[in-house]
Amino acid sequence: MPGRPDIVVVSLGTTMGLRGADDALVSQLRAAGATCEIARVEMGSSGRLRVRMALTDVVEGLAARRAAHQVAGAVVYSSVTAALLQPSRTPSAVRFDATAALNRPGPGGAWQRARERTVLRRADLLLPWSESAQAAALGSAGPGAGPSVVLPPPVPAMPAPGSERFHAVAYAGNPRKRRLDLIFEAWRRAGPADARLAVGGIEQAEAARLLEGTGAREPPGIEWLGPVSRERWLRTVAGARVFVNASDHEDWGIAQMEALSAGVPLVTVPSAGGNIALPLARALAPALVAEEVSGAALARALQAGLALDAQRREAYATGATRLLEPYRDEALRRRVADEVLPRLLASSS
Repeated sequence: MPGRPDIVVVSLGTTMGLRGADDALVSQLRAAGATCEIARVEMGSSGRLRVRMALTDVVEGLAARRAAHQVAGAVVYSSVTAALLQPSRTPSAVRFDATAALNRPGPGGAWQRARERTVLRRADLLLPWSESAQAAALGSAGPGAGPSVVLPPPVPAMPAPGSERFHAVAYAGNPRKRRLDLIFEAWRRAGPADARLAVGGIEQAEAARLLEGTGAREPPGIEWLGPVSRERWLRTVAGARVFVNASDHEDWGIAQMEALSAGVPLVTVPSAGGNIALPLARALAPALVAEEVSGAALARALQAGLALDAQRREAYATGATRLLEPYRDEALRRRVADEVLPRLLASSS
């Protein structure tokens, strides 16, 4: 890397949403006056080992360690996983949507949870995406945790809808986590005749392989988008009548927040986790939030969402715009300039 940037962001970026969040942070730091570069984590041939969670975190942590060799005044790791196997070096900050203490339960997450405590105590600055992630980090690290600033990713202003128009859109990059089986069941129960449900983030054959053993049966009316460009995805979401989510757990809810930004009604189960989008969805239209995580409950919420008339859809979009103001880039740039950058630069001086 030519020169010596003030800050390097080590981006694990395993999903489209996480890559977008890392790019936004780099832009915010540059707008605040810092020189900042991004180091993309490359898995290489070891990526084939990402099968079980414990081994996945080792592979991703080692890849992040290789990416972090670049010299900088400060390093920002884009997740706890990216920082798990870093050498003892300062200054550093860790940005995260959730902690291992929350999303790595059971024996398979034991080493990550233990290592995380050291990582959080050693960091000069913690940058949780939400207040719930902040509380979890402070609880995990104990009294030795460094200062923290809540810094969610900005929710983008959405582009105009594209030419593709669907009754519903769902993201299923990880179909088991996203409970695509429940979405299938809900669509079978509530999807109108000849209606189309677009599924993004995965190809049909791969989804079928990963859902094997779940009993999931693909209903009529599914259109598989596969892994799509961010621009096409946002335009597709913006043109949908509803966005459907059935995740058991959401660390933050990027895809759902993007749907709200487009004014598209969010039909969702009550996913556990930080899940910033859930209370917003409940405030906007409680009938569109299923009372439980089940295909039958989601079908009732989906039916209510598809039944919204133009006036109620407009009111929904207006309310969503108001609720999303704290998550817009302009507001977050001020927080980066006033609270984040001074701490990063002070720790590297």
